[in-house]
Amino acid sequence: MGRLPALRPEVLITVLLVLAVGSAAAQDRHVTRLRMDKVTLFSCASEEQEDINGTFAPKNMEIARTESSPLWPILAGPSKAGRLVVKVGEALYCVRAYAVETNATINAGADCGTMVAAAQPRSGATRGLGNDGKGNNHCRQQK
Repeated sequence: MGRLPALRPEVLITVLLVLAVGSAAAQDRHVTRLRMDKVTLFSCASEEQEDINGTFAPKNMEIARTESSPLWPILAGPSKAGRLVVKVGEALYCVRAYAVETNATINAGADCGTMVAAAQPRSGATRGLGNDGKGNNHCRQQK
């Protein structure tokens, strides 16, 4: 019978380097594009500021898609409110996860209390859409 060749140190080192680079790239999350014409950058709530070093912006700022070319690093998130902590210039802001596109998958919960304009009224085919199987009281139970 044939024997498998012994694993050489060069091959082992190469495999470990590829795995290390892949995991480092997965940690580097950033905003790639704004989904709306104008996006509000919020001053973060105290629970969103925990364990993050940096200067948080004291007030909100609105930014237009045409004015920005975002490659903002994502430092944390999403929070319970569905916001991501991003670094814009030297200041730290929070932005709603649904308002931006990122280079990584972001799983945010329901954004309760937000009114979204719709072009068409709901039909019977969409009943319960967005409830995440938790019933109509989902947003009331979070408060």
